[in-house]
Amino acid sequence: MKFHIKFSMNTACRMLVKEHLEKLGVNFQIGDSSEVEINSSLSTEQQAQLNSDLGRYGIELHDDSQNLLVLRVKDAIREMVQRGENMPSVQLSEYLTKKLNYSYGHLTAIFSDVTSTSISHFLMLQRVERVKELILTNKFTLTEISYRLNYSSLAHLSNQFKKVTGLTPKKFKDIMQKRRTQRGETYP
Repeated sequence: MKFHIKFSMNTACRMLVKEHLEKLGVNFQIGDSSEVEINSSLSTEQQAQLNSDLGRYGIELHDDSQNLLVLRVKDAIREMVQRGENMPSVQLSEYLTKKLNYSYGHLTAIFSDVTSTSISHFLMLQRVERVKELILTNKFTLTEISYRLNYSSLAHLSNQFKKVTGLTPKKFKDIMQKRRTQRGETYP
């Protein structure tokens, strides 16, 4: 029997962190994004144990303020992309400034220093990943997807998609459908 797993990476990570902190008996609060506030100090052993336990799942703990800010920017962008059409139509700079309470200039400077890429490039990559997810659901046309993700046009979506993947969205869809057919999978 084969089946597909649909999951929210954010929810899965939050639950893993919560379980491991509870196991350590630590008093904590998990914020809206990827921030965890521990209300007591961790011993060196507890911190090593937590790093080891979470590291098995590819989860890293950061306490460097610049890295934390970059993680918050990435989380905010992912949230913006996931919300798509439910997001009010605002510029990325305005959205991040309001959400994170920093000037956009400060955010872009820190982001590019830490990641060696721009916020706008990261946004483009996240949007293309979301386009792939929506294509694979087989529920929406490419025009509907471009509307849902607030692209200015289908041509704009197609150009960004090809720039990132090397394929047109149609070619990507055809390849994925062919793979599913070869594996005997049914379409959603």
